[in-house]
Amino acid sequence: MSLDVLASALEALRLRGTVYFQSDFRAPWGMAVPANNVAAFHVIASGECWLRGPGLPATRLTGGDIALLPHGNAHELVSSTDTLAVPAGQLLGEPRRGPDGEAAYGGEGESTRLVCGHFDVDQTVSHPLFTTLPIVLVVPTAEEEQTSWLATAAQLAAAESQSQQQGAAVVVDRLAEALLIQTLRLHLRDSPPAKGFLAAIAHPQIGQSLSRIHLQPERSWSIEELAQVAGLSRAVFAARFRELVGESPARYLWSWRMLAARRLLQNITLSTAQIAAEVGYQSEYAFAKAFKRYFGEGPGAARRSA
Repeated sequence: MSLDVLASALEALRLRGTVYFQSDFRAPWGMAVPANNVAAFHVIASGECWLRGPGLPATRLTGGDIALLPHGNAHELVSSTDTLAVPAGQLLGEPRRGPDGEAAYGGEGESTRLVCGHFDVDQTVSHPLFTTLPIVLVVPTAEEEQTSWLATAAQLAAAESQSQQQGAAVVVDRLAEALLIQTLRLHLRDSPPAKGFLAAIAHPQIGQSLSRIHLQPERSWSIEELAQVAGLSRAVFAARFRELVGESPARYLWSWRMLAARRLLQNITLSTAQIAAEVGYQSEYAFAKAFKRYFGEGPGAARRSA
């Protein structure tokens, strides 16, 4: 897998990580999380629980597991399959003190420690990285060397989210992004998908073409040139690319150019003409027209709102 492609795609999506809490839940307990336009995640720091919801099979989660719901589907976390879940706000509004004096939620039984949060995904962009992910990804990490690192990253993100120090929001974003990248890497390794953007960047030929598009969006790539990079015939390349990514190479190139341009607009030292050239447009007018068609606003408006 090309981590450059994955990292640059995540950067283009302008993800913002938020950690709600790290808390102890004592059986019996059940928390219902409503549907939302965010990618929810839960790290099981210790103990165990169950994840369930509409369209989701009941899944047992144990210490070290990470659950990611990239489309923000409604779901429940419960101490056992026969436990009733109550709205998260109601459960979290009724803390009690555990034996160690820390706040705990639920009853007085076995303890489960959770770190919960979400990623805000730019709703103006429909990138196949997220649109092709399944409803839920559950990644077991108990046997991983990275387990302690993942748990530490999640706990640090939770602590920083409560911090009043300068730069805390940036720290949370970076820790959450690292957590997401590692989750996607482990998912791809343990449950390699047959289709989707992760399958595309892991594909030995299609992944190479995506890397070149991401590295050189200014180049006027033809289907033949990208097929040559991939070492495939034009027809086979075009069909395989569309099958995995969900759109044609030309459409993806245009989409990536627009995302790269939006990122460059944050650099106030670059003129619109310079940015147009950076993403393969000789005409500033043609670039502005394409940008507005993609985002619904021109480069100037996008720069002012960045």
